[in-house]
Amino acid sequence: MSIDKYKVKELMAKKEIKTQSELADLLGISKNQLSNILSDEFDPIKSNVRKIADFFDISPLSIIKDKKEKD
Repeated sequence: MSIDKYKVKELMAKKEIKTQSELADLLGISKNQLSNILSDEFDPIKSNVRKIADFFDISPLSIIKDKKEKD
């Protein structure tokens, strides 16, 4: 399981958030933490998925993808 970074980028564009640094600040986490969360190599913990989903007011399932899915 990982977070669909392309979906997150779409959501960022809709909210006019230009950079991951800006999103990290809004989420109250470091840019490094956000990079790890969005990495395909990282299995995000539920609270981080929830934090991002809550921020964008969406279901956590809408930003999750199975690692077997192709980008």
